[in-house]
Amino acid sequence: MLDAKHLQALAAVITEQSFEKAARALFLTQSAVSQRVRQLEERVGQMLVVRSAPVRPTPAGMAVLRHFRQLSMLEQSLFEELAPERSDDFVTVALAVNADSLDTWFLAGAREILAEAKVLLDLVVDDQSVTHAYLRSGEVQGAITSTPANFQGLATRDLGDMEYLCVATPDFRARHCPDGFDIEAAGQAPMVMFSHKDALQHEFLQQRFGREVSPPVHVMPSNIGFQGLILQGGAFGMVSRNLAEPHLKNGELVDLAPGETLRVPHYYQCWSLQSALSERVGDIIVRTARAHLAPRSP
Repeated sequence: MLDAKHLQALAAVITEQSFEKAARALFLTQSAVSQRVRQLEERVGQMLVVRSAPVRPTPAGMAVLRHFRQLSMLEQSLFEELAPERSDDFVTVALAVNADSLDTWFLAGAREILAEAKVLLDLVVDDQSVTHAYLRSGEVQGAITSTPANFQGLATRDLGDMEYLCVATPDFRARHCPDGFDIEAAGQAPMVMFSHKDALQHEFLQQRFGREVSPPVHVMPSNIGFQGLILQGGAFGMVSRNLAEPHLKNGELVDLAPGETLRVPHYYQCWSLQSALSERVGDIIVRTARAHLAPRSP
């Protein structure tokens, strides 16, 4: 049996990406944290973290972290069953969320989660195509993702599709697409991406024109900045229907491809082994998402 204090030290080091920060989080000395991690490495016979700046987990370290997260959920579930009325401490729920979900419907679900239980949310925000990796590594308990489950022990629930529109300002359209948003205009007009992982814009261009198009690209890793650049007339880009519609109605934005959208499937994934609290959190997320997202196309 692996020592729980050693596992907790490893989890803190991986989460904080630093032995010093992990020590502060655990109210221990840095040498005590380092000793616990080293003893755990001796116990399993493998290096669990790369001692760099920032500290990085090895594949073995991620497997041990996942084991610790699952044990923690089992323990939490046991205490909920034995004495639910005596649970006065806050419980941290770590989730991976994509930025568009966070900025549209997720906070409505978070309000219900926080009203129901003493929960502290620890969110990792990344592109929906990669959020499942945080779940697989053990860094989070649940993930909103566009990638269906493909490994054992994972439960996947369908949330629906998020619809994206290709938008720009009227002035941008007049300047860069005077004859319409054809393949020539799309290849020359500046486009904005949320990050280098963001493939939505290129997926839409491939869908519209049937071949790869490579326009000049801005990279703006902030939803406020991403939409702000479009609203300032600096680029075209894919914006979720929920966020784009108010600006389309007041004339600040125009749809460059009327009637054509990119639908991105969304799922909620979590480990099959869950605590009662984790199940309630998942139920709230699924119910909230389905009320805001478009039903999956047949």
